Amino acid sequence: MRKRCLFFMIFSCTVFAAANAQTAEPAPVEVARSYFEAMDRKNLAAAEALFASSSSIFETGGNEGDWTHYRDHHIGAELDAIEHFETTLGEPESESSADGTMAFVAWPIEYQISLKDGREINSRATVTFVLVDVGEGFRIRHLHWSSRRQ
Repeated sequence: MRKRCLFFMIFSCTVFAAANAQTAEPAPVEVARSYFEAMDRKNLAAAEALFASSSSIFETGGNEGDWTHYRDHHIGAELDAIEHFETTLGEPESESSADGTMAFVAWPIEYQISLKDGREINSRATVTFVLVDVGEGFRIRHLHWSSRRQ
């Protein structure tokens, strides 16, 4: 009986570990997903925590500066005008450098925005992240948001 219990426990732990290993996202993809979640919640503080100390942001080919400039002169004002923001994520494409210190994630998305003035915006986009390992995990070094209305 003890052998059966021990076998069952080991078998269960092995199956559980294998299932979790197959469903876990790579760390860069987790950071990118966290960015979308922060934007959906209009949480600039949560988004800021995901950026490296040196960053650059481009939207539809335009240079928006670093995170601080983007937050203060662009996305902050946009989020203030938004009543509701919802992102539908596609399947991300990701790749890491051979040494594991850098990665990119390209993520196709669709998003719906309800503005406080009643207008609705439905768009498709691809958001490309370049992430670097800063020692405490991956942070966004560069973000490019390219979109078009549906």
